[in-house]
Amino acid sequence: MRATLKSMIILGALLAFGLSAGLVHAKNVDAGTFYITPKVGMYANSSNRISSMFSYGAEAGFFMIDGLSLGLEGLGYVVTQKRYPVSSLDTYETVNAFSPIGIFRYHFVPSDRFTAFIGLGLGGFFSNVKIPRNGYTSNLTEVAEVGFTVGLTDILALQLAGRYQHIGEFSNKGADNWGGNLGLKVGF
Repeated sequence: MRATLKSMIILGALLAFGLSAGLVHAKNVDAGTFYITPKVGMYANSSNRISSMFSYGAEAGFFMIDGLSLGLEGLGYVVTQKRYPVSSLDTYETVNAFSPIGIFRYHFVPSDRFTAFIGLGLGGFFSNVKIPRNGYTSNLTEVAEVGFTVGLTDILALQLAGRYQHIGEFSNKGADNWGGNLGLKVGF
């Protein structure tokens, strides 16, 4: 899994820099702009009960004022975790989860071709199996991220974000996740 995460990060960076050669003004941060961003992501985890997390889904949002957006993200997660958290057995299971999150993003470097942003979000994390295995099936989740967008066309931009996400309690029944996601932002 670590090789996959490294490959995704390298591929994302190469794609971002390679496509930036022919940048044009993208409809990125103008007030009144709606956007949809399909995205995928990978996360490492602080819990010794969780091996890896992969996310997929999309976000839809609206720029309330120039540079400030409110988005609603719906991500599916594939979580690999220990089946027996209290034993020394290394038997893992794959669990599916869903996480709706509301996110505010402030684009503090808004330009015609490139934007940099920070974001804060709050939502839930739901599954039919406890995540982590000694945690709960319904969890509160908090998100903080920093990232950038690179304009590809008038309506398309590549978005890359590094993210910290906390799931559940701030104890051993919760989990801290570090990773990121890559998306293709469509503005209209």
